[in-house]
This record gives sequence, structure tokens and C-alpha cells, in this order.
Amino acid sequence: MKTILAIILLFSLTLGHAQTRISGNVLSKNGEAIPGVNIFIENTYDGASSDADGNFSFTTTEKGIQTLIASSIGYKTWRKEVNLSSDVSIEITIAESVNTLDAVTITAGSFTADDEGRASVMKPLDVYTTPSANGDVMAAIRTMPGTQAARDDGRLLVRGGDSYETATYVDGLIAAKPYYSKTPDVATRGRFAPSLFSGVQFNTGGYSAEYGQALSSVLVLNSSGLAETDVTGVSLMSIGAEANTTRRWDKTSLTLSGSYTNLEVYDKVFNRSIDWEKPVESGNVSAIFRYKPNSSGIFKAYVTADRGDLAYNTPMGTDGNSMLISNSGTTVYSNLSYRDCLSEKTCYRIGVSSTYQNNNLGLKLDDVNTREYNIESRFAIVHDISDAVKLTWGANETFNTYTQEYTSFEGPTFSGDFNDHLVAAFVEPEIKFSKNLAVRPGIRSEYSSVINKWNVAPRFALAWKTGKEAQLSGAWGMYYQTPQADYLKLNTNLNFEQATHYILSYQFGNVSDRLFRAEAYYKNYSQLISYETGENTLPQNLQNNGNGYAGGLDIFWRDQKSIKGFDYWITYSYIDTKRKYKYYPEKATPDFISNHTVSFVGKYWVNKINTQFGGSFTAASGRPYNDPGTTAFNDKKTKPYTDLSLNLSHIFYIGNQYSVLYCSLNNVLGNDNVLSYRPTGIESTQESSSLVPVKRDLKRMVFVGLFLNF
Repeated sequence: MKTILAIILLFSLTLGHAQTRISGNVLSKNGEAIPGVNIFIENTYDGASSDADGNFSFTTTEKGIQTLIASSIGYKTWRKEVNLSSDVSIEITIAESVNTLDAVTITAGSFTADDEGRASVMKPLDVYTTPSANGDVMAAIRTMPGTQAARDDGRLLVRGGDSYETATYVDGLIAAKPYYSKTPDVATRGRFAPSLFSGVQFNTGGYSAEYGQALSSVLVLNSSGLAETDVTGVSLMSIGAEANTTRRWDKTSLTLSGSYTNLEVYDKVFNRSIDWEKPVESGNVSAIFRYKPNSSGIFKAYVTADRGDLAYNTPMGTDGNSMLISNSGTTVYSNLSYRDCLSEKTCYRIGVSSTYQNNNLGLKLDDVNTREYNIESRFAIVHDISDAVKLTWGANETFNTYTQEYTSFEGPTFSGDFNDHLVAAFVEPEIKFSKNLAVRPGIRSEYSSVINKWNVAPRFALAWKTGKEAQLSGAWGMYYQTPQADYLKLNTNLNFEQATHYILSYQFGNVSDRLFRAEAYYKNYSQLISYETGENTLPQNLQNNGNGYAGGLDIFWRDQKSIKGFDYWITYSYIDTKRKYKYYPEKATPDFISNHTVSFVGKYWVNKINTQFGGSFTAASGRPYNDPGTTAFNDKKTKPYTDLSLNLSHIFYIGNQYSVLYCSLNNVLGNDNVLSYRPTGIESTQESSSLVPVKRDLKRMVFVGLFLNF
């Protein structure tokens, strides 16, 4: 027995002598103690955490040269080789990481909290519950600063830019026709349902070199991943009906949906300003497939097709004559994308999108048939060179074919067509010198085969964190766009249109709490397309001699904290802009511009009755219009525009699935807003002295929907 005890005692003493003690303290570069840092020997369980004073101590049986590691969230990982032949006492100094959650992010021109780390400024629920939007992504975005409240258009008009100057991307791939067809005096709406997307990134200018062909802004819609569960939905609405079903398996999900819209009931019940011959009627079918083969990869496939038609009579003069305008068309859009990572530091995105549209516009006895096909392939690679440097580079190729035939009752009078291959490449590093300072230089180059021209577009953005939740951002860049199809069908001897952006912004707070943003900008236009109106109103003498400017201030405030259950945002935009383009005889403010625009959107959730009440108010100063009876161009202005809209959303459950009863009323006060004036002849822009006021179709728009999920 004594022998056994002696052996155990001897073994314990030997083991105790074999252990090495490692101790020390952990400090910041400023000499401050850092608690909670993990210090350990690489590939072992031997280690400890620093205490409140930054001190640590532990023992290990490891011998020889070993790697000692110190790590903590918000700090760069520290490594050092130590000799464990005897006890070690060491002082560790670790540096803050530039990639902490509170690190600076480049946000100039982009209305998001940041690129990916936090939520976008607008989620699908924001779109659905914004009273004035009626479920339209584009209408909800118009409550953001920098946009125009153009209710007679429906498309995004950003910082003085025309509607064609904003490009829409779905999962990084172009959506060539993001709106339904536009006809005179009738506003259009966005083609994509908000429920498709997990977030919206709205860039009002100074956007990344990854995107091009947009003089003013880009709207990036990021689609959702795998569906969470099986669900079947039926929607009954005052404008039509919709049905969808979703099935979820282990690594895949599939959603099928269809909808039908018919506004004939509105035409019979309400007093409408438009003389409808055939109110809007349309149908849509969609399929969404998702496949997630591993933790980092996901394949997305989205296909949608719709067809619609309408017809109405529009005034042609004071004598009571009118012209019948009709429109019918079919559009098919597909989007296939895949993203994955090659390693922990390198990820990639590849994809292809296509848009086909066949549209027929009837103008009294004349017909204009337009067929367009657009297909884009794109790839991008993101490589984390280090904690402080991220490099993004890639390329895209876009093919567009266009054919238009104009036929009058007397016979064929015009046809035009063209094909274009647009090839582009970009490279854009993002460098964080510290968690308070970052820069993002970039360059993009494009070649268009139809005009046989190259462009090179340098861009630069920076951000400086001035406080815990405050930062300054700035951006500069050159942006190019190929002339529109309406011009290329007549003349391909043209050049890229060009705009140069200058942006300075200040941001304080965070989007999940309170966020304030103020942004000043200036945009210089050159090489804009100008022309004279020729026979059959076709442009003639097309040239790149147009120019202009746009400058202003945008302010945004969102508060989700001050009042429990209450979320609201307020925006204000001021703009001063003039340009000479299209048929303008001189530099003037475009007819879609209001110098001052203010919006308020508020939503209050009442938990006891599972109901959200919402309201939105928009006011805008008068827009310019041209009176051919005066000598100056676009020197008249409409009266100021105001709109108050209200809604409510009541949530109830069928089994474990939630359903919604939704009601909204637009323009509650019934203001008879005159949106613009146009010459009585649709074909004329300057010759007629008689003007027709352009108004909303309905003074008050009532919408009721019952959205059931099973």
C-alpha cells in the first residue's frame, strides 16, 4: 500500500513539474486594459480569458515552440510563437479590427443602413403597409428623399433625372422592363411583387462601379432565399384575385403563383377623370425555384409572364373631339443566379437574366408595334485580401434587339430596328484604413456595338466615422448611358450620354432605432440627346449637344423607438435643375420637377386587436409646364400638390398561418390635383395653344384586400 501511495505521489510531483505557467496582461494600443480576451495555445484546449484588469494566467503541459493566440470580437487576432521550456510572462497588445459591427460603411447616395450588415431602409412589409403605395415597390420608394411625386407617371424620377435614367436590378441582374407599359396621361406601376424580396437598396447617385447604364440611380432588389415552410395563399381584392402555393423540401423550395386584375368595377362605381373604353385588364403567372446545395451556395430561378390591355379616349381639343388610345402587350422576364464561395476569403456570383416584350400601342387609326429582347450575363468575384482590403471585380455582357413598326390607316409609314452588344468590366477595391475611415475607388468601362463607342468611368467614395453612430460620406463618379431605343431606331451615329455626380452626406443613428440623414449633391449632364420634331412627330436632326445640371439637398429621418409600436419617417427634398435635351428649345426645368417635396409615413401597431393603422402625407410645389401661347419655354407652374392617404392591416390566424385584411384610401381629402398640362394634340409638343389638364384617374382610390394563408 505504501508503495502505491509513493508511486502516485511521485507521479503527481513529476506532472506538476512538467506544467508551464503562462501569464500576462492584454492592452489596447492606447495602453488600456481589455477584459474578456481569449488567450490560448493553438490546437489545444489550454487557455484562459483576461479579467477586468486585462490580466490572465493558465498552465499547460505543452513543450517547445508553440503559438500563443489572443482573440476577441472587435479586435484583430494576435499571434506569437513562445518557448515553453520555462514559465512565460508576456504583455499582449491587440489592435481594433476595421470590420467591427460599428465600423464605418460607405453610404453616400445609398439609402441603406449599410451594404449588407444591417437591414435595408425598406423591407417588403414597409412597401405593403405604406398607404400611398398600394403594394407597389416603386410607389413606396417615392416616399424616399430625392424622388419626385409624379402621380401621372408612376416611374422613379430621381434627382432631376428622367425615368429612363434609373436602372432596376434583381439579384444583381438587369430587369430591362421593371414597369408595365406607359401610355399618355395614365400612370404605370412596378412589375415585381414586394413579397419576392428580402430588402431594397435604393441608390440615389454615386453608386458602385459594379453597375452602369444609369445616369441617375439604381434600384437593387434582393430576392429571398429558401421558403421557410409550406403555405398556400388566396387573395381576394377589389381589383382582382391572386393565388399562390409554396412547397419546401430539405434543400429546395418552389413557389407558383397567378393573378388577375380588372378595373372595370372602379369604372362603373366611381367618377373617373379618364374616359375608359376598356379599363385595365391583366393576368400574370410566376414560378420561383430555390436550391441550397451547401451552407454558402444558393441557386435562384425566377420566371414571370404577364399580359394586359386597356383603351381610353383622351381629349384632342376644346371642340369635344377625342382620340382613342389603346395598349396591349406581353412581357416575359427570367432571372437565374448562383452564388457560392471558393474559400473563406473568396466568393462569386454568376447569373443571366432575359426580358422579352411585345407591345402594341394604338393611336386612333394608327398602330405602333414594338418588340424588344434583352439578355444579360454577369459575374462578380469578391475577395477579402485582408481584414482591411476587399476587392470586387467582374464583367457583364448585354444583348438587346429592337424592332418597331409604325402603321397608319393609309399603310406602312415607318419601321426601325437595331441590335446592340454592350460589354462591360469593372474593378473596385474597398480599403479600411481603420474602423473610422474607409475609401472605395473604382473604375468601369463599357463598349456599345450599336454606336461603336467605348467609355471609361472612374468612381470614388469615402466614409469617415465621426462618432459612435455618426459618419460623413462622400462620392464622386462619372456615369454613362447608351441613347434610348426611340433614338437608335432612327440614328446610330450617336455617343453615350454622360453625368458626373458629386455627393456629400451626414448620417447619425441606426435604422433599427433612429436614423437621421442629410445629403447634398450636384450632378452635371453632358452629351444629352436633343432633336427637332419632324414628320409624324418623329425626332429628326438627332445630336449629343444637350446639357444640364441638378443640385439639391435631401433629408431623411426615421424613428422606430420613441413611441412603442409606432414607426414613422419624414423626408424632405429640395432641387434646382435645368437642362436642354429632347425637343427643348432652351435650357429649362423639366415638367416632372417639383422644387420642394415633403413626405410623412407613419404606422402604429395596436397589439390588442392585431391591427396596424397607417397614414402618409405628401406635398410638393408646383411643376412647370409649357404654354405655347407664351414666348418663354416651361415658364408656367401648376398649383402645389397634396395627398393624404390612410390604411389599416388586421392580422388573424387560420391554423398556424397568418392572414391579413387590408384596406386603404388614397387622397382622403379629395384634392383635385392638377398634375400637369399638355397640348390637346398627343402628337404635338409645341404647336397647339390649347392645353388639357392632366389629373389622377380617381380623386380617391379605395382598395380592399383579403389575403388568406393556409
